[in-house]
Amino acid sequence: MEGEKLCSVLFVLVIAWVVLGLLYGIFFGLKNFSRYQTRQDAQNEVSVNEIKIKQQEQLIQVEKQKAEIRIVEAHGIAESQKIINATLTDKYLQHEAIRAQEKMAESPNHTTIYIPSGQNGIPLVKTVD
Repeated sequence: MEGEKLCSVLFVLVIAWVVLGLLYGIFFGLKNFSRYQTRQDAQNEVSVNEIKIKQQEQLIQVEKQKAEIRIVEAHGIAESQKIINATLTDKYLQHEAIRAQEKMAESPNHTTIYIPSGQNGIPLVKTVD
């Protein structure tokens, strides 16, 4: 009987020891897991911020390229205007005005009145309401 009591007490002590060990492991394990998770979250945030910075740098590069394209286009337009202004004559302007009048006369809904004026005959344009 005494052996059974001793066995029962030892069994209870072993069970208590195992339960205490599990509780201890869970308590400190959760603490360590929480610390690990916090560190991982911080590392992920750093990675996300690096990606955002790279995206912004790419966006800046794209916008710089767009600006360069607009500058080149503006230079082309300026050059073409110089060429046109160098060769533009009053006769050509008269010709273009007459062509515009012919197109408007052929249009089914023309409400614009052309009044020739000036020495070169280019019309003043007035829209009828």
